[in-house]
Amino acid sequence: MASTTETNQPRSSDQPATQSSEAHQPRAPIDPYPPPAGGTYPPSNMSYAHPQGYPTVAPPYHGYHPSAYNPYYGDPYYTTTSYNQADEAASSCFRCFCIIMFLLVIFTLLASIVMFVVVRPETPAFKVESFSVSNFNLVPGSKVLSGKWEASIYVDNPSYRMKLEIDRWETSLYHKDNYLAMGSVMHSMNLESRSKGTMHMKMETYNTTASSAVEDMEKEQKEGGNVSFNLRLTLSYDMKASGFLYNHYSNYRSGTLRVKCSDLKVPLPAGSNTGSMPSGSSKACDISDGF
Repeated sequence: MASTTETNQPRSSDQPATQSSEAHQPRAPIDPYPPPAGGTYPPSNMSYAHPQGYPTVAPPYHGYHPSAYNPYYGDPYYTTTSYNQADEAASSCFRCFCIIMFLLVIFTLLASIVMFVVVRPETPAFKVESFSVSNFNLVPGSKVLSGKWEASIYVDNPSYRMKLEIDRWETSLYHKDNYLAMGSVMHSMNLESRSKGTMHMKMETYNTTASSAVEDMEKEQKEGGNVSFNLRLTLSYDMKASGFLYNHYSNYRSGTLRVKCSDLKVPLPAGSNTGSMPSGSSKACDISDGF
């Protein structure tokens, strides 16, 4: 009987297999209600059933993706290459600008050094070549003076590649520091580099009262017969330096020169009304201001 009972019991191998596949497990229910205020959707702890049966946690929601505003977001050409090229172009332009400014400064300094060392202007020389008096008359009683004076002044421009232009000059005649006569205003005299020229001037006075001058000149006539005069010139000038082309000049310096030619002795014995400075006895002049 025992054997009969054992044979009637079902064997474990004959029992139906248990359906343990995860594919047949029920999926997580979906919450039909919206999330509470201040929360995120979907909730960070909410899981979805993976098609293969593995649960997956949904990523948190942070609003709109940057690609919604920038169509090129994430493209390496627009995010890295284009920006790097723009930065390199700006840097190259800035470097070129700095180099050009540096070269201009160096060129200006070199040009100034050449101008002051090589083409440095030299002081022009003024020298009285001739000086004469005519219609000279002294009236000691009334202290009145009359006369005509003529002078020729030799001008030398020793500067190399520097042109001297005298716009105008005014001449005044003195006996010591006593004013006697004024000359006419003369205009335009041009001297090329290392060239020479002559300035001619005339002065005249008629019945001019000059008490101190008349007394001094009368005394000189009685003592030696030579009367001394002083010439004073005021000149407006321009110095121009030649450029790379020999016929082209540019302004270099402008100003005013004051030239003083002192102690011009003329033989005028008492009773004589004409005289001139002896030939070959030229007189150098002094220059002030400008150089």
